[in-house]
Amino acid sequence: MLSEVAPEQRREVASPVWDANEAAAAPVEGLYIALRGKEVCAGAWGQRQPGNTAVLWPPKWNGREVAGASARLVAAVVGTLDTAGIAMTQVLLPSRETEIASLLQEAQFRYLATLLYLTCEASDFPTELPTSGDLQFEAYHTSQGERLKGLIEQTYKGTRDCTGLDGTRDVSDVLAGYLATGTSGTANWYFIRASDRDVGVLLLAEHAGSQHWELVYMGLTPEARGRSWGVRITREAQWLARHARVERIVLAVDSANLPAIAMYREAGFVAWDKRAVFVRFKPCVID
Repeated sequence: MLSEVAPEQRREVASPVWDANEAAAAPVEGLYIALRGKEVCAGAWGQRQPGNTAVLWPPKWNGREVAGASARLVAAVVGTLDTAGIAMTQVLLPSRETEIASLLQEAQFRYLATLLYLTCEASDFPTELPTSGDLQFEAYHTSQGERLKGLIEQTYKGTRDCTGLDGTRDVSDVLAGYLATGTSGTANWYFIRASDRDVGVLLLAEHAGSQHWELVYMGLTPEARGRSWGVRITREAQWLARHARVERIVLAVDSANLPAIAMYREAGFVAWDKRAVFVRFKPCVID
């Protein structure tokens, strides 16, 4: 079930399962297994995530698959998530063209995008403070939530990243997901300003213990685009990471967003992996 996860990360991902087993607690929500006699031969799990989302870990079989059983496992998982009111469930697959894709489509999942995972090592971070030009970076404070929400909504307009998500999620849920990334909370979140007005946001997250930062989100308002500010903002993120003695910065970008990919490459990022994303939204109930 977690075969796509690096071995050293599996226990962290599956901690709710381990904790439940060790404590003899109630069954783990959204986890279903198929038994052959007393032997567990497959499982599927809908793991809740912050921001009213979930990740589906699709069935993996130990031995021969029982006809139709994978579909029943997935149906059981999404039924539980729907009952819990989960707004969006996603699946990350090595490729769009996999056997599981047709099974997902039957369960009302649809292909969203292919994400490229990029990384930049500290050796490629700037060694001098990047030229500020017209931009200023103002640290975010938790009292400025409404300002941040409004600005992020503006940056989503006309975005080329995962366009199939346009208008599908509440910004409060999106921010909850951003906040849960890494271990640093809002410590490395910034408003981007030019000419005394907000023009964008830069959200960075530290992953304690792994010596890397994640560029969780960087966006500009439509009026601020086309000025080559993307590289400047990315260089600022690298400069901050250098002073925090971070070994690398990682990020994910829609493979269809060619301008963003070119911009990140100019800033020293290289691709190291990719994943096809399928999403399912909770069906609307019409009275």
